Amino acid sequence: KAAIAAGIKILEKKMGITDQDLSEVFLAGAFGNFIRRNNAVRIGLIPNIPFEKIKFVGNAASLGAKLVLLCAALRNAVENISTKTECIELSLFSDFQNEFAESMLFPNPTIKGKK
Repeated sequence: KAAIAAGIKILEKKMGITDQDLSEVFLAGAFGNFIRRNNAVRIGLIPNIPFEKIKFVGNAASLGAKLVLLCAALRNAVENISTKTECIELSLFSDFQNEFAESMLFPNPTIKGKK
């Protein structure tokens, strides 16, 4: 929880954006399929954004691999994306440890997703 939350905060700082600038947050894998939006926000795992911006995508790695194997156009798109992708080593950021430690806490936010 803390690593994910700290990673989001560090990446937002690096890009000069805030939670409000996020158009979507994707939750993938088994974990993403079983956590409720309000609980993910309540424990501070993901930003406190409206629920309609939080999308569940299931086993994205497996589905993506299958689609790329079966479709040349998608394979080309993925190759194009890979040339623009940058690896960010979060632990090298001077404020990562502070963000990580802070993210270990469970906040008590007013949930924006509730209507």
